[in-house]
Amino acid sequence: MTKIIAGFGGVGKTMLAKKYKNVLDLESTPYKYLIENYEKYDAEAVKGQSIAKKELNPDFPHNYVAAVKENIGKYDYILVWAHPEQSLPHLDKAGIDYEIFLPTREALDEYRQRFINRGNSEEYVNRVSSKEGYDKRLLQWKALNKPIVYLEAGETLESYLLAHKEYPKLSPRDISLLNLKKSKADIER
Repeated sequence: MTKIIAGFGGVGKTMLAKKYKNVLDLESTPYKYLIENYEKYDAEAVKGQSIAKKELNPDFPHNYVAAVKENIGKYDYILVWAHPEQSLPHLDKAGIDYEIFLPTREALDEYRQRFINRGNSEEYVNRVSSKEGYDKRLLQWKALNKPIVYLEAGETLESYLLAHKEYPKLSPRDISLLNLKKSKADIER
């Protein structure tokens, strides 16, 4: 049975999907916006930035919910955007169950540094790591009446799932294939 995890930015969704073949990270940006040549951009840098020809996709959030539904049963984990207004109510309406993974309020400074390290825009870093914004969204997440897992400083989604045996086992990708793909990409540059 597929677990849907709505993860706060910086919990490690993208990294988890890169490391494990039974995990799909459904990053919301390519569903929410119409971005010409999206694949040429660094996905993390796109968040919170004005990019030429970045306009709202009229099919959002329905296209995002459809992508979640389409992949249920194909993966043990589908990782989704944890926005309490723009994505999660639409999953609820579609009857898609999920758990929410958030940092503790005390871990927000660490998350701020994670955002900086991965290349997010200054606007995104400030907005997402704001304690005031977190407090407001926390009330919204709690109002959804879904299970919430709080990650402490130093803890990631991966470390949590590995430590809790009630979750499906993570299946590592073939590291040699990952290294081969990386080497080919480096050569082509």
